[in-house]
Amino acid sequence: AMDLILTGRPVGAEEALAMGLANRVVADGTARAAAEALAAELSRHPQACLRHDRLSSHEQWSLPPKQALANELTHGLKTLESGEWLEGAARFGKGEGKHGTF
Repeated sequence: AMDLILTGRPVGAEEALAMGLANRVVADGTARAAAEALAAELSRHPQACLRHDRLSSHEQWSLPPKQALANELTHGLKTLESGEWLEGAARFGKGEGKHGTF
């Protein structure tokens, strides 16, 4: 990070991916389609769980480890209280999602 802060040099896609500044690289001209495909994929996941996982991930950085774990538990319980897991558990019981396939 210090290299980029001090030099202000441009970083190409592959280097950004290698240093963790990007999560994926797509071919030129396909960024919008790739972003829309990612959005569609995310929209298929349980939304309460997704929102609580995201929130917990963002909040953890300002918390000591013990408090961050307690915060994760709080968000996890809110997800369970939403009841949205029931549908996913039923689908899993019928074989969907086993071995990493969705």
